[in-house]
Amino acid sequence: PRHVWIPHPRVMVAFVGLDGDVQSLSETLQAEVESKLNRGLGLEVSASGSYDSNPSLSRRISPQALASLTSHVLYSNRGRFYVQPLIVGLKERTGTPFLCGMDSIGAQSLSTSFACSGAASNSLYGTAEALWKPDLEAEDLVETCGKAFQSALERDCLSGYGALVYLITKDRIVEYDLDSRND
Repeated sequence: PRHVWIPHPRVMVAFVGLDGDVQSLSETLQAEVESKLNRGLGLEVSASGSYDSNPSLSRRISPQALASLTSHVLYSNRGRFYVQPLIVGLKERTGTPFLCGMDSIGAQSLSTSFACSGAASNSLYGTAEALWKPDLEAEDLVETCGKAFQSALERDCLSGYGALVYLITKDRIVEYDLDSRND
């Protein structure tokens, strides 16, 4: 099953772990973000700088703030959630990528290139290091991710079949469904 939460089109959280814990953490984060949205805390004004009648369109949480919130929730509930989240997005002011992986107690691992998590993460890291290059175009980045996933899935039978690749652009998130062998 897919374990992804997209608060707005420039940030998303992918969860790896036990299904019940993934659902609980996702719901906790959604409630925290909604609470902060209602109070106007920890959120940035949209790139246009305009305020809209719909607050969720004009104010939204930044990837950095969401990573800090996720880390805080995990650390304050040490041992309660068996989940390793990945927080990815585009920074509001600069448009540069933000990549943050975490362990189950909220220790952050920031990266400027790529982040991996899950059952095949060891295989993914090796393949990603070999294939990834700085400043890839969108199509090349999706192709590189697809190759890394396919290679890792071939090496780890517990990872399942297929993968979803998400491409975050300045205005939306595009999902690519990669099929793999089913034997």
